Amino acid sequence: MVLSMRTKLKIFAAAILLVLVVIGGGLTYFNFYVKTPEYTLKAIQESIQNHDVDEFNKYVNVDNVVAGVTNNMLDGIIASQTNLPEEAKVAMNSLATMFKAPIVASLQEGLNNYVKTGSWQSGNTTADAQGAMINSDMILEQSGLTDLTFEGIDYINTNEDNGTAEAGIKVTQSEINQPFVFKVSLEEQADGYWKVVSVDNFADFIKALEDGRKEFIKDYLSQTALIIIDKEKILTENEANLNAALNLGTLGSSQTRTDLKNDIENKILPQLKELQEALQSVEVPKSAETLHNLRLKVCESKIAYYQDYAKWLDNKDIKTLREATDNLKKAKTMEYEANLLTKRIEGQIK
Repeated sequence: MVLSMRTKLKIFAAAILLVLVVIGGGLTYFNFYVKTPEYTLKAIQESIQNHDVDEFNKYVNVDNVVAGVTNNMLDGIIASQTNLPEEAKVAMNSLATMFKAPIVASLQEGLNNYVKTGSWQSGNTTADAQGAMINSDMILEQSGLTDLTFEGIDYINTNEDNGTAEAGIKVTQSEINQPFVFKVSLEEQADGYWKVVSVDNFADFIKALEDGRKEFIKDYLSQTALIIIDKEKILTENEANLNAALNLGTLGSSQTRTDLKNDIENKILPQLKELQEALQSVEVPKSAETLHNLRLKVCESKIAYYQDYAKWLDNKDIKTLREATDNLKKAKTMEYEANLLTKRIEGQIK
């Protein structure tokens, strides 16, 4: 069938009209979509992925968000100290105002660094109201922000009447391995775009973080106490047998020295190494890392002591005996420090 020129022109005009309608509809939808809270949250995600600080700042009121998070963080830390009397909390609240400025500076710097590089850490320091230097990374670590993983948008509730919206941002805090949903407020701007203006439940996050950290520490202390009791019971028995043999005063006998060396190598050292390996296999909370390292160093020094002592039973070199004695002194000193630190931590988590 051959179409007339008039018919061809009609079909062409209809096609052009359809294209214009589609393009117009797409532009209308796009202009509508970019002026929604959904688009703002998506743009923030993309700005972080692209390390675009200017784009991030376009959709986030950083000053307002950081100021609110700082207040929430301080309130949450104070509220989490359940074992403190009310007057002590009031005193802490007054003291906290001194640290507000450096905390705000640290969070702003950390957030800017995170968007720009993907890392919260900066290695910088800020000063408090009295001029004392405060480590920014330590503040960021305490806030729990450095261990967050974004999981998705949980919900978005928009109130078009007053130009506000609330979004639930789902994250996982890896330090305590717990999920959390941040309540984020957005406001419609004069140009129709939306902007994040606050995180409204950061105090709840800090409380959950502190509670999680306490439970983690309790689990660590309980688990390691069982390990130490189990291994040191046998170790104490073997050490008692060794000391009994030493008290007999028969070290001049080559047979006695051989027997003592065998006991050290076949009974005491294996138990110490088992204790060391058992402690190394435990998952350690950040706040217990110093204690854990002390316990491992105690094991190292005790192992070195018995290795040197066994060596001395062979070579009778006074230098070897001195090295053994030095390692035993180190072990006892660190063991004392570890016990004090354990009691201090136990007092803090009651």
